[in-house]
Order: sequence, then C-alpha cells, then structure tokens
Amino acid sequence: MPNRKLQGEFNKHGLPRQIPNPIKREVRRRSGFGCVVCGATVYTYHHFDPPYADAKKHDPKGITLLCAECHSNATKGLLSDDTIRKKTKAPRCLEQGSSHFKLDIGGQFPIVHFGNSLLVGNPTIIRAFGKPLFAVDRPEKSGAPFRISALFYDREGRETCRIVENEWHGFIANWDIECTGNQFEVHRAHGEIAFRMRHVPPNELAVDRLDMFYRGFRVIIQPDGRTTTYLPDGQMWFQWDGASLIGNNAVIVIE
Repeated sequence: MPNRKLQGEFNKHGLPRQIPNPIKREVRRRSGFGCVVCGATVYTYHHFDPPYADAKKHDPKGITLLCAECHSNATKGLLSDDTIRKKTKAPRCLEQGSSHFKLDIGGQFPIVHFGNSLLVGNPTIIRAFGKPLFAVDRPEKSGAPFRISALFYDREGRETCRIVENEWHGFIANWDIECTGNQFEVHRAHGEIAFRMRHVPPNELAVDRLDMFYRGFRVIIQPDGRTTTYLPDGQMWFQWDGASLIGNNAVIVIE
C-alpha cells in the first residue's frame, strides 16, 4: 500500500490537506468569495500563518483565498506573507463589492444548456418587460468572441450575480459563493441554491440550477432540470421538461 504521507495528502504533523467544508465556507465569506489580492472568483485555499507544511490544524484565521497566479507568486516568494496578511484583512472583493472572472468564450455562437433544454443561436434567453436579462450578442468585430450578458436577482430585488460581456461577477451580499473546477454556485441562504453554472470553453455554458425573481415573476430550474415559471400570485405559468430551441429570437419572455 502506498504511503499517503509521501503522496502529499498529509503534512509532517499528520494534518490532511483537505480542509473541512465549514472552515472553507468561513474563509470564503471573510474573503468576499474571491482572491483577496486581485478579486478573481477562481481561487485556491492558501495557508499562510503558519504555512501548511508547519500547520497543526486548519485554522481559518491563517487561511485565505488566492487565485492561481497569486498563489504561484506566493509559493515562489514573489508575493510576501506580509502583503497576504494585509490583503486578508482588507480583501479586494470587499472593496469592490464582488468577485470576478473572465469567461473564455469563442467565436462560435455559444451552446447554452438551460436545465434540461439545449439552446443554440438564440440571441435572448430571458427577456422581461422589454429588458434582456440573459442575452448573447454577436462579436463586435471579426475574430472577436461572442458576448454573453446576464442579470440574476433574488426575491428582494437584489442582484445575486451578473455576467457583463463574458465577465462574471458574484456579489458579496450572498450567503455563499463557491467555485469548484469549472462550476460557480451561488447560495442565497443555507441550502438555497440561487444559481449554478458550468463553463466549458470555448462555447458551452450550462445553467444547471436557478431560482431568480423579477418584478414578482419567478424562474426556477429544479434539481431534475425542469424549468418552471411562476406568476406574481404564485401560480405556475409554464413548465419545460426539456427542449431543443435553435434560432429563436427569445426563449423566455415575461410581459
């Protein structure tokens, strides 16, 4: 049997590399759900006080969020522990109100998986009262990427997250935002998923879970992939179990 300590799963004190989920959540919320230095949503958990090699426990006070570039700079000695301590006390995301990440979108019309539905060539995914809430715009010039923009709100009318011409923003007022691999997940409260998105560059985007509100209307993507829209009085308006829509002007229209 291979020695797990030699495989890097434990440090010299026998501390496992895997950080318990409640501690990860505490670190994420304190950091504003992104790299404390630059604000990037895609991050790693970095032990800085003490370094992981010397840590005897996973103390959230000594753990912070760093993006891959900032983490690499820290391990190479190009980003000092003193700077990391200062940024941990004043994270970039808390200063700007959100974390951010630039999505890698290519020059072909994006394929959007919306729950169980497959949407291709639809310039508007959701339009409400004439306002595009989820749209795909063509490139501004030849060779440039397609541009995805979207706005998502909770029942109080607050934005949970947005995409502005391929740049994702997750707001610090949320209860939690977790980035795992290529997946972004926003929680409005414990156990309440407001938004879950997967991005597969260069041209696939999957919204797997959604619970959004706009002027009383509610759009939900259920755990089984069904999409349901409710009227302001709470009555169900329509429901999809799955569809393939190609070239429609708009998919969900709320008037």
